[in-house]
Amino acid sequence: MIFNLESRLIDAIWFILPAYFANMTPVHVAKLSFLEPLGKPMDFGKKIFGKRIFGDGKTWRGFFAGIIVGTLVGYVQTISQKEIELILQNLLNDQNFHLPLMSIELAFMLSLGAMVGDIAGSFIKRQSGLKRGDPAPLLDQLDFVFGAVFFSWLLLRKINYERFYVLILVTPVLHVITNFIAWIYKLKRKPW
Repeated sequence: MIFNLESRLIDAIWFILPAYFANMTPVHVAKLSFLEPLGKPMDFGKKIFGKRIFGDGKTWRGFFAGIIVGTLVGYVQTISQKEIELILQNLLNDQNFHLPLMSIELAFMLSLGAMVGDIAGSFIKRQSGLKRGDPAPLLDQLDFVFGAVFFSWLLLRKINYERFYVLILVTPVLHVITNFIAWIYKLKRKPW
């Protein structure tokens, strides 16, 4: 059972890895001066119903950088998939274990979906009266996952629900840990 649980976790993380990297990229590129021209808010400071649409935290710089980095991660997965699969088969002692097939197209859709999902989460937070940096439990951790899975469905026309449920359970934990690490290294103003 342990190996089965481990293989399901590895399967889910391998599949969503481009989205994870896309989602964490914006905070890492925020201070890159050569990208400053793209540092403008995506909503151009506009409001709807008297509230900002997305807020200052959602910039073109972060959006494009997230998509590029996530797609590059998918490219690395694509070219290294067979070797990593062999290593994992040996570690798991399961020669029938196979990673979900990654492609550049899928990585792009997962990354784009992650960024769109994150933006949708910001819209919900702004319209709910939450300010930038205010916590919104589960919305903050899962908006990008829902976006990534939906956009992958647009490409694949199927959803692996077992993988999706694993992601729903594991992502909030990983999200909290990575945000805390980013806060320690002063990449984020708040640890959530």
